Amino acid sequence: MTIQEMLQKLIDLGFSQRAIADRVGVTQPTIYRATKGAAVRYEVGKAIELFYEEQKKVAEKQQK
Repeated sequence: MTIQEMLQKLIDLGFSQRAIADRVGVTQPTIYRATKGAAVRYEVGKAIELFYEEQKKVAEKQQK
């Protein structure tokens, strides 16, 4: 799954770009650019991936 896809899933879960940016430690414009397919630094990509995985687990628990 790409960073762009992870961000879209987080947005679908109800997170705003600003909320994602705050959790990941970047600015909202960085998240906006990433949702449009722009490259991000490795560290940012890993932070997005970690946040996505955490929220995916939370969503799965809520569905049970």
